[in-house]
Amino acid sequence: DGDARALLPGFVVGDTSRVPAELDEAFKATDLTHLLAVSGANFTILLALFIGPPGLAQRAERRGLAPRLGIPLRATALVGGGLTLGFVIVCRPEPSVVRAAACGSIALLAIVTGRRRSLVPALATAVLLLVLYDPWLARSYGFLLSVLATGALLLLAPRWSAALQRRRVPPRPAEALAAAGAAQAVCAPVVVVLSAKVSLVAVPCNLLAEFAVAPATVLGFATLAAAPIAMPVAECIAWCASWPAGWIADIARTGASLPGAGVDWPGNWTGAALLALVTVVAVFVGRRLVGRPWLVGACLVVFLLAVVQPPPLTRVITGWPPPGWRFVMCDVGQGDATVLAAGDGRGVVVDAGPDPVLVDRCLTALGITEIPLVVLTHFHADH
Repeated sequence: DGDARALLPGFVVGDTSRVPAELDEAFKATDLTHLLAVSGANFTILLALFIGPPGLAQRAERRGLAPRLGIPLRATALVGGGLTLGFVIVCRPEPSVVRAAACGSIALLAIVTGRRRSLVPALATAVLLLVLYDPWLARSYGFLLSVLATGALLLLAPRWSAALQRRRVPPRPAEALAAAGAAQAVCAPVVVVLSAKVSLVAVPCNLLAEFAVAPATVLGFATLAAAPIAMPVAECIAWCASWPAGWIADIARTGASLPGAGVDWPGNWTGAALLALVTVVAVFVGRRLVGRPWLVGACLVVFLLAVVQPPPLTRVITGWPPPGWRFVMCDVGQGDATVLAAGDGRGVVVDAGPDPVLVDRCLTALGITEIPLVVLTHFHADH
């Protein structure tokens, strides 16, 4: 369908030319935009598929395609180097792609020389070499976010995951929650400078999307590999990839449509520093709360109510909408959107404004579940 057709090229090679504006805004509102920027995550998935999990990459019991094909350890590193070169050629040598390839190459060099691999020095070396090669990368927000996210996954995520597991959280959920939380905590102060908004649904949406990213990426690259040889096979693989891609699109749209999905925040470096301080305090408080399940459950309920804002509860707290309302003008920015009551849960909508998310939130707050009639006064985009 349209969403999968637009997103799959973005997941594989970073081509976002087919992504509609409203879906792009939904990805920004839920902090899922990084999935459409080809970077280390894509390369990590491919490399892990080939050489197995990082912790077993140098051992005899390593997993992945290489040992199953009988490829020796050093030959695995050489073939991985070819895979790295192919990744850069297919995805184009953009900063995030080159950084990912540089980190991967250093890790592969550690395998082929038999030395113990450490990914933190690999990241530091890659960043140093890339900035020396192109100093303007130091002023690139995309490059900064890519490095920060990678560093968070290497330094913070393992510790947070271990802490969660000590508190009886199962390993897989603990790793996923720690990875999403660490990346969000480190990158949020930079993201707020660009968007002037803090997403409250970023971590849940990233957690839900994580299970579909690897299948979509692997099947997408398999489509690329099969297309020159057998197009019917490639079409079949792409159809299979459309399911996880569509799942991610649904998560983005659903998260962005929630009334409390985001909070406006100062979009400058003062706001970034303030958000960093709030994040540190939240992490400190969170460490104290994790050992108290009842308190954690209460906080989660309050968070869900703040994000979902169910109309009955909102009406009790804010008095909106008033009982017996007949006519409402929605705040949709430029343009107009008005609603006339037409019975229980029904409303006639006159114009809609340029942003579907804003008018959808207004209709949700009014408790509208059915629209028997839409009237467009004229065909300008803001109506």
